Amino acid sequence: MQLFFKVKQQPEPVVPNLGRITLSLLEGDPSTPFTIKQINDLPENIKRRVYRNLIPPVLLARFDIDPITWLGTNKEQRVFLSADSSSEKVFISARTSTSEDDEFFALELADNMLNGIELNLLLLNDPASSRYTIDKDEEGNPTMFGTVRRNLKAEAQAKEAGLAPGQIRNSLSASKLVLDQIDTFLATIGQRAYFLEPLTYASAWVFEKRGFAYVRGHKLMTTIHEEFQPGGALHKALDDSSPFRQQSQWDHVRGRAWAIHDGILDVLETNWDKLRMVKQVGKFANVNSFPNAIY
Repeated sequence: MQLFFKVKQQPEPVVPNLGRITLSLLEGDPSTPFTIKQINDLPENIKRRVYRNLIPPVLLARFDIDPITWLGTNKEQRVFLSADSSSEKVFISARTSTSEDDEFFALELADNMLNGIELNLLLLNDPASSRYTIDKDEEGNPTMFGTVRRNLKAEAQAKEAGLAPGQIRNSLSASKLVLDQIDTFLATIGQRAYFLEPLTYASAWVFEKRGFAYVRGHKLMTTIHEEFQPGGALHKALDDSSPFRQQSQWDHVRGRAWAIHDGILDVLETNWDKLRMVKQVGKFANVNSFPNAIY
């Protein structure tokens, strides 16, 4: 799994300030939800104890990282936490070395204007696999994973290697593990649901398989499935005009995702935008917009 969320172009609305977490608050109703900002305003060591629950210990152990100290076998820091006081976001990442290129896990959660939780970012990369520079164009400028500008050569290579749009490396195949951990964390702080905006068709499909439902976008997903069937407008638009519009792409998730990333939704006079998904903690929505899909 790579970057699965829309890049935020506008700042989020200001979140209401619910005050600090106090002992009396902790001793009160255990179902009272806490926000990320409230947790970020706690002392550093308490924050660290709380946010340790965001990374599955078994995932860290896979890379010989101590899940308590966050140190590797050479006693160097391998997990990094950004949770500034007064901030409404928490960012946590893990690497197999000191190099950012070896980052295998990254997660960002944030408060929203309704004191709910947004899942802004989730990266799960295999650091031992080949890296494709779809995140930068040929001049080295950031592409925002193809949402602002594109590196067509790198994208074609990534597609040929079996990756989906937005992926720079093979996945760790750990999304269920991590999302289950997020469910546990949110239950601990009294939050009942969390939201996200899928970056690509492939990421929306993955989150369907992980129990998410659509707040917005279910009709678009259904239309996309119908129009990729033989005789449909999207199926006809797979005209072999580029590596991302091959006729064989209609019947699998990654193929559809690359065509949509390439702008094929123009034939429907729409685009990949404004989709929003929600996961209720502990529940599975059973949404399936692509029956019997092949990834």
